[in-house]
Amino acid sequence: MRGRSFALRALATILGLVLAILLTEAIARGSAQLGTEAGRRIASRDPLKVLYEPFGDFGYRASPGKIERYHNGTFAVFNSMGYRGPLVSIEKPPGTYRIVLLGGSTTFGYGVNDDETIDAHMRRLLRDRFRGGCFEVVNLALGGYDSYQDYERMRVDGTRLRPDLVVINSGINDVRNAQYPDLTYPPDPRTLIWEPVMQRVREELKHGRSLWTATVHYSYLARLPAYVVEVWGQRQGLRAIQVAEAHGSAVDYFEINVVRTTELALNAGAVVILSVPPSALSTRNKPSDPPEKSYWIKDAGTTEAYRRRLGARMAEIARRESASGQRVSSVSHSLPPEQFLDDAHLTSAGNETVARNLVAGASSYVRAALQRAQGGEILCRRS
Repeated sequence: MRGRSFALRALATILGLVLAILLTEAIARGSAQLGTEAGRRIASRDPLKVLYEPFGDFGYRASPGKIERYHNGTFAVFNSMGYRGPLVSIEKPPGTYRIVLLGGSTTFGYGVNDDETIDAHMRRLLRDRFRGGCFEVVNLALGGYDSYQDYERMRVDGTRLRPDLVVINSGINDVRNAQYPDLTYPPDPRTLIWEPVMQRVREELKHGRSLWTATVHYSYLARLPAYVVEVWGQRQGLRAIQVAEAHGSAVDYFEINVVRTTELALNAGAVVILSVPPSALSTRNKPSDPPEKSYWIKDAGTTEAYRRRLGARMAEIARRESASGQRVSSVSHSLPPEQFLDDAHLTSAGNETVARNLVAGASSYVRAALQRAQGGEILCRRS
């Protein structure tokens, strides 16, 4: 009798655990379907739906064919070459003026659709300003890119596109690197935010999918531990940067990468425009406001001051390169508060303002190219 009673209790316990697991799985899936913040983040932790893929040396880029969706209903579509926007051929068509954009999520166009990005506006503005010209604007920027990732993307993807002009619109995510003292020559491992995920992807590309990866793919419940760790890590990270000293070595680290990327572009025969994305921190935040994003350092005031240091260094690089006879210039941006989605990301109107500034900065170079092409009449003819 005792043996039977024990067996029944054991069975009841097992059934209870199974029901609890199924209920937790249902709650997690339901939360994702309802679109709650936690639900979206748990759903996004499917290891087979990682939006980025490894490439080059410690680099990452968008996975072809994936779609990145934003909380405001907009989304980005990644083409077969791992960037958003119209696909271009590797071999540049004769008579085409090709521009490559580099930078982080602001340049990429976080929070807007594909026809509202800086590159989309640049294509329209260039066609309007230079009638008959044939232009391609390739946006190789991506969320999280700092100046090292700009360099890596230019080295691997940008140079083979043989651009006529390269825009390096960067300097937001490098503020995040200011929390680290004595940064080593790029890439400093502490700055590689996506490298742990990319290491797993590389291993599975070599050895095949692991059992745990398959389990996490099919079960929302299996994703919960990683979600908890992510939330805890983000909170700890925000606390850490709130008390961190803003180390100056990140400015020198930034310069090294910008100069190396500039040299790659110049060696490929391109003109270079250096630019730092606009900031709304001085208008939307008090200097004492605590960190809201992982790319802040200490508080809003410290973050804004460091962004300006990076901007000043960017302009200094442009002046130095130009003085040495290189075709390098700089462009600055000042936007009204209503053209920002948050402290750094822009509305479609904000992206258009930045695009106008960049097109204005590029106009003399484009005009010279037009004059060299067929007596200055047109750059190319296409049906």
